Amino acid sequence: MQTKPNFLLRMKRIYHTWDKWECYPAGFYEELPPNGISKSQAVEAYREFLADIPRFERALIGVLAEWKNSCEHYLSNENMNRIAWLGQAAMCIDSGVPSSFRPGYNLLTEEQKFSADSMALKYLNTWLTERGEEQIPGIKLAGSKTKANLY
Repeated sequence: MQTKPNFLLRMKRIYHTWDKWECYPAGFYEELPPNGISKSQAVEAYREFLADIPRFERALIGVLAEWKNSCEHYLSNENMNRIAWLGQAAMCIDSGVPSSFRPGYNLLTEEQKFSADSMALKYLNTWLTERGEEQIPGIKLAGSKTKANLY
């Protein structure tokens, strides 16, 4: 009988109500860009941010340090794209640009996408390790699952 690798075993899901999420008052779910910038400027700012790996990494460190409840709620959900959530959270904590401007990711080159995704995976694995969970060996395994598995 073949067993599943540990990283494929389900971790215990942690739930927090929206009023406990640090990302909510930070503007993560807003629909308008901050500081009077246009929507197109916010999308471009998102691209620039993710292409700047040192800046992105500093923001990821901030997300893990400052958004404890949001991280628990979202990163313990194996059925969502945790790499994308970390990118969106990092952008919001760094600049206040909400997740609704995430199409800026699609403006990156394939190499830039790989670099940004790899950095997010590094911090997802940091978060998992701090909780005694197995690390995820690759970006594709950290992405979202099928719609049927979301609920």
